[in-house]
Amino acid sequence: MKKFCLAITALLLLIFCAGLKAQTVPARLDQQKLMQQYLGTWQANAGKDTLEVWDFQQFGKTLIINTSNVIKGKKNPLYVNNLGFDAKESKFKGYVLMNDGSYGTWIGAFTSDKKFEGIDVVDFNTSMTYAKFENVMTDAKSFIWTSVGSDGSKSVLKFSKVK
Repeated sequence: MKKFCLAITALLLLIFCAGLKAQTVPARLDQQKLMQQYLGTWQANAGKDTLEVWDFQQFGKTLIINTSNVIKGKKNPLYVNNLGFDAKESKFKGYVLMNDGSYGTWIGAFTSDKKFEGIDVVDFNTSMTYAKFENVMTDAKSFIWTSVGSDGSKSVLKFSKVK
């Protein structure tokens, strides 16, 4: 009887251990480290004679993005995007201050080492989403930003690193 119990226990342990090996835990992405790939100045053609420029600057453990348009060589500030990191949710939260005094908020995170996805929301309220966006890093010197509004309107900008 003792040998039988030991055999059953060994069998159960083998089954349990095999089950543990089959389960894989997805690697948790280091959100703040991944954001570092955006440091520097990026620009995209945004229309006739117009460039949109995003200047990502380090601010402690996160970033500030100064955004401007350059129209026929003249630089015009658009907004400042302040990124905070919510470690509990492992997501970035952004506060965008427009040059006219209005503001917007967004929430986002990396879903892979090259793809950042987010939503534009009203006062960080996820039940009040008015657009979805994503940045896809195509290589070390370019990324594609896509935004789709709740009305279906779509914007796509292809950014290249300039410094």
